Amino acid sequence: MRSGHLPPLAMDPDSSISIVQDANVPTPSTGQAGDASTAVFDGIPKAPSMRFAKANSPPLLDQRSTISPVICKLPLELVSYIAELCLLQSYSGEEHMKALYSIRMTSRIWRNGIDSTPSLWGVVTTKVPLHVNTTAVERSGTCPLDIYVTPYTSRSNRTQADQYRGILELAAGEIGRWSTVTIWLPSYDDCSRYLTSPAPLLQKLSVSSGHMHKPAAPIALFGGIAPRLEALEVERLHMDWTSIRGLKVFKLSSMNEEQISIQQVLDILASAPLLETLCIEDSTLDHPLQPLQIRPVVIQLPRLQTINLQGRDVQVTNVILSSIRAPSCTTLAIYGLGGDTANEPNFPERALGHFNNFQRLTLSDNNNSIIHISDYSMQWESRSTSFNRLKFDVSIQCSAPAIGVGWATRVIGLGAQELVHDLELHLSHETLDDEDLAAYDSFSRCQSITRIVIEDDHVPTGQILDLIGTWRESEDRIGPLPAFPGLRSLALASWDEWTLDDLEVLVDRRFGGREDFLDEKVPTLCIVLQNLYPDDVPSPELDLIQLQRLRAATGVGGVTLEFAKHSQGMLAVVYDDDTGL
Repeated sequence: MRSGHLPPLAMDPDSSISIVQDANVPTPSTGQAGDASTAVFDGIPKAPSMRFAKANSPPLLDQRSTISPVICKLPLELVSYIAELCLLQSYSGEEHMKALYSIRMTSRIWRNGIDSTPSLWGVVTTKVPLHVNTTAVERSGTCPLDIYVTPYTSRSNRTQADQYRGILELAAGEIGRWSTVTIWLPSYDDCSRYLTSPAPLLQKLSVSSGHMHKPAAPIALFGGIAPRLEALEVERLHMDWTSIRGLKVFKLSSMNEEQISIQQVLDILASAPLLETLCIEDSTLDHPLQPLQIRPVVIQLPRLQTINLQGRDVQVTNVILSSIRAPSCTTLAIYGLGGDTANEPNFPERALGHFNNFQRLTLSDNNNSIIHISDYSMQWESRSTSFNRLKFDVSIQCSAPAIGVGWATRVIGLGAQELVHDLELHLSHETLDDEDLAAYDSFSRCQSITRIVIEDDHVPTGQILDLIGTWRESEDRIGPLPAFPGLRSLALASWDEWTLDDLEVLVDRRFGGREDFLDEKVPTLCIVLQNLYPDDVPSPELDLIQLQRLRAATGVGGVTLEFAKHSQGMLAVVYDDDTGL
């Protein structure tokens, strides 16, 4: 609901302000009127811990002689406004109620002002006792209510379970005033009992059901009467979707194919031109065997900013991304696509093609990205910071590295069309066939790749090192350039497929006899030798003289050893007086 902490009140911390007795609030132990200075409800700090309560000050009967005149003269409307500003920083129902009761204990004037302002009391939450919620509902009058009903655990005692049920009944009795609701219901019967009455003021609903299987019939949510509903989050709920229209936020989680179909999702999207957030996580949506049976119409979503699709059904993702157009997209997150890795069409390149311009714009804005490629999957993430408005993270399975590498090459572009930025490439392969090597050969023409990390999963390192040392005509015909012409760092975590001799050959092929190109076109190369898992892969014994020779070679900016555990007797620093290295 709201976030932050209660700001300090504008008063002298040494003034004689104390906690006054509240005859209107029942105590948690007896349910009768009691002393608010002792405890208002479970979890509320006692008065001596308040920063604005003077230690050891007696209860005050004459408030005018003890409270600051400035506070005494504040009109009730201003007190209510100050309290409203403080509560804007509360991020949950529990925090709201604690903050409200804390502010309320400032003085009798403040208490009266807060108690007479119904809009401050519009919260019901299972995080505070039932009697506190009952008081809040009574004081809120006819104002809209925010409901926060969270699940009780299997370890909850009978009293806690009864309190949950009591608060749920209290909230259900005020369904006509629901505004923002986060609710967990343990069974289908509870969903049918509490979620089928009209909710004319409801704007935001997050509902989760403990029921995992399809019931006899879908629930008619609020009887189809929730005209102001604009944000809907649903987890494990079988419901009638025909009345869901005009959303701004639509999120599904842990849904199965019996609870919603891909066609129903598309219908909801088509009815929501103002949609801003679309999120489908860990859900299996029902869809026909032939994707062409699904709505072919393109859905324009001009305000859609966040797209988050997580699941193993590549066809669902294909259909959704192919069906929507989101020119205002700022966040694209695609995770965990699976399916038959032997079937190349499973890779959703055509669907992702609608977001190529967004990805290029993001790369231009962030100037940084990282790609992880293995034999059966790839992940491409823009290195976004808090200052970057745009970001994407695409993690998908593919039947061969050539497919993912080819897609990345086409998005970034080559030659004059390349979107040049800092790209870090992580490789983790067991084998590379001719198609894979051809794809990498084309990808190696990108100037954006500034760092390559060859990881320790039996990577055919020799083939990659051979490619890095290759020279050929550049894409823009300005002269010959090496593969990965922007490469500045090469990190090797695999020790099975190369030797220091191989690195010397690489350096000689990449830089030897081409001094004229180095300063102008080809950056120097820093080589990093890693062993982050010494218990699994023993650190090799490296020839220090050969390391010095490699470090002193033309084009080498440095050789660094990054070992999690160094061999006994290994020199920490080697210095050559002749070369100064």
